[in-house]
Amino acid sequence: MEGSVMNAPIVFGLFALYVASISLYLVLAGRQDALLSMLRCVWGRTLGHAFYFLANVAFPLVLCVVCLGWGVRQYDPQPASRDLDSLPQLNMESYRELRLLLKSEPSSETHEVVYGA
Repeated sequence: MEGSVMNAPIVFGLFALYVASISLYLVLAGRQDALLSMLRCVWGRTLGHAFYFLANVAFPLVLCVVCLGWGVRQYDPQPASRDLDSLPQLNMESYRELRLLLKSEPSSETHEVVYGA
């Protein structure tokens, strides 16, 4: 399987966590959206909040745990292609040139350092 396909459940689980946390924040902050106000009008305050919590907080949290667990279990840290020719190669010559540029002879000058002061 491709490496990007293996990461899809992890991304979906993180998105479900985001949806659950935003919905919970909006309810706790007292900001109602249209769905919550409709559920409160139809089912009453207690059942309306319960249905909203189940649909917009509890279900995404369960989905988050399942998807993150599955994604971590199926995660493959190895690259998708195991062919050594397709892997990026380092250009060692440029590093050797940099090392030669950084080499400098130590100077014997004291630069007016006063010892024992």
